[in-house]
Amino acid sequence: MSTRTKKKLPRGKQLRTKKVSSSSLKGVNGIAVDRQFFMGPRDTNSITKIFAEIDAHEKAAEKLVLQTAKAYYNAGNILANAIRNFNYKAKGLTAKAIADASGFSERRITLALKIFKHFENNPDALNGLTLRDSLKLIAPPPAAGEEGYNRVDLGGDPGQIHLDYGDLFKLPSTVNHTLRSYRTIMAEKMSEIVVVKRTGDGSLISKRFAHFGEDVPQDPDLRMAYKIMSQKTQAAIEDYLAVREQSEHSSGEAQG
Repeated sequence: MSTRTKKKLPRGKQLRTKKVSSSSLKGVNGIAVDRQFFMGPRDTNSITKIFAEIDAHEKAAEKLVLQTAKAYYNAGNILANAIRNFNYKAKGLTAKAIADASGFSERRITLALKIFKHFENNPDALNGLTLRDSLKLIAPPPAAGEEGYNRVDLGGDPGQIHLDYGDLFKLPSTVNHTLRSYRTIMAEKMSEIVVVKRTGDGSLISKRFAHFGEDVPQDPDLRMAYKIMSQKTQAAIEDYLAVREQSEHSSGEAQG
């Protein structure tokens, strides 16, 4: 007569049982939904590898697009400084004139200047861009003459590059990226902050929100301190606008 003995587990070990609580399964036999296989092991392995490749490509694309946006910013910085040092009153100083003289693409010059102008007062904001924001940022503008094309005006005040306010909403806000209906822009050589609002019907309203009576100093150290002051003021205004926008949104929902 034989007797059965229970096999003892090593000290500190517990018997583990595999429980399947979901009706959707993915395993060596394929993928099953409601315990019925709709994809075999070969297709399951193939699509798993493809999705892994897509994930790697997306990460590489995100890095590449962000690097491209930063490169445009650096190019715009050089171009903007050259424009400011040039006799800005001379006729014909346009993106096209620069393109004709340099051989560079007019659309690329326009895009570089626009990106630089948007992030001039807060270049660190470039590091916080999402893939979607970066793609929108570096997308070339339509060719001259096409609808929606906005030429950068290189004339007037040498410290300014005037942009169509509508372009502001194609990019994230300078500091507070939660803003949807408001944008701020530094004008008048860092002495003026303009707030632009997009209304419900799509029209734009702009007004000077803050102005510093202090002239921009020429001393490099003072000028840097002045610029930091302007940036902090702009950041504080955007924080205020975020609260204001939320209040307007809540008010609109209550009325609706």
